[in-house]
Amino acid sequence: MFWFQLLVVVVLLIAVGWVAVGGGGHLSQPIPDRPDPAVPDTGLLGREHVDKVRFSVGARGYRMDEVDDILDRLAYEIDVRDKRIADLEGGESVPDAPEQAQEPDDAQE
Repeated sequence: MFWFQLLVVVVLLIAVGWVAVGGGGHLSQPIPDRPDPAVPDTGLLGREHVDKVRFSVGARGYRMDEVDDILDRLAYEIDVRDKRIADLEGGESVPDAPEQAQEPDDAQE
């Protein structure tokens, strides 16, 4: 009886190994299930790109609320940056810039 049980175990192990290496047929092609990040590979990113970003969730996942908070902050900072650049290119003065007083050279006596 021992030899019969041993033979059954060995045959089962061989069958499982054969199926594992593809002997029982081929697997179908994987279906892409990850969202397209919608971020261009080149060029500057803007708020509209950050708003469209989607992340795939893996086995261990991620804290969605933390990622959403960071993306919201990043989108806001991009808006602020773009407005400031537009203001500076338009020739308007920036009220946050501190004025530096220049001391005369002969005051160092």
